Amino acid sequence: MITLKKAAAAVLTVGLMAAAMWLYTFKPHLEDKAQHPLMSRGRLGAVVGNRDFSVKVSRVDVASAITKPDALAKPTVMRSLGIFLIVQAQIKSNKKPFMTGHIRLETQSGDEYGPSGRAAIPDSDNEYQPMLWGPAQYVFEIPKDRLAGARLVIGSAALQNELSAETNVDLGLSGAKGARLAAHPAASYELRT
Repeated sequence: MITLKKAAAAVLTVGLMAAAMWLYTFKPHLEDKAQHPLMSRGRLGAVVGNRDFSVKVSRVDVASAITKPDALAKPTVMRSLGIFLIVQAQIKSNKKPFMTGHIRLETQSGDEYGPSGRAAIPDSDNEYQPMLWGPAQYVFEIPKDRLAGARLVIGSAALQNELSAETNVDLGLSGAKGARLAAHPAASYELRT
């Protein structure tokens, strides 16, 4: 009788462990992006807004090298093995002072790139005020074959990403225009200070 109870307890234990492992696969994962921010979509030249901020991308440039002017020394020249994509935009807060965060470039193939990260290239991490447009410049260094279909994604710098706001701006680089710019980037682009 005791061995029958032990066998039943062992079978029940193994069954409960298997059920627990099966249920574990259904928990929401941040890595699986189960908690997406609220996304606003738009295109180059249009104002793309959400409840927290608005973005207007005014210009996109592609170059194989970037020149950074220096008042005291000769300009710094940075070359890329791929290409530099320079995005000029304006941002304004819609409610309270706002700082950008989670800035990335998404490509047609699903790849994501952050801003260049080179120390000589300044970040646009300004604080934007309500109802006042402020300039922003983002520089991405990407392979030439990833330019077509690129989109700029800007999110909030808030610590809680759940239900935060993001904008997704189509940069107008699909089809022939993207291929032409990737094949013939400008030889040099001078960063504004």
